[in-house]
Amino acid sequence: MLLNESDVINVVCAYLEERGYSIRQALKPTEKGVDIIGVRKRSFTEVLHVEAKGETSSRVTSARYGLPFNSAQTRIHVAEALYKAITVLPGRGRGIKVRSAIALPDNPLHRRYVELIMPTLRRLEIAIFWVCNKRVLVESPWEI
Repeated sequence: MLLNESDVINVVCAYLEERGYSIRQALKPTEKGVDIIGVRKRSFTEVLHVEAKGETSSRVTSARYGLPFNSAQTRIHVAEALYKAITVLPGRGRGIKVRSAIALPDNPLHRRYVELIMPTLRRLEIAIFWVCNKRVLVESPWEI
């Protein structure tokens, strides 16, 4: 089963809630803004922003609905996710620690493109949530 963006968002939100986050925002694919905003319940000073992408379209009317995105589309989605993740980084240092992450389907195509930017993600301390079915594998320089 291919995951659309809504699937990825729902799985990551459930994962975060199990780990003590309160979900303040979980957008639908048609809405603009940060896809997921979670706040760590134990401190309320740690905010996590997550940009999510799927591996197929969420729109039933789309020509890509139910079909996997091709290599070029996947590359663009990874680039867009990185851009969004970087834009929240200036929010650090105002009494609230803002963390940034990307959530992507765990498949060979997404992994291929993320591998190319992995040194940058590590340097910028951007976490990755790899989603496969209802499971999440996390690569993070900080504790989730």
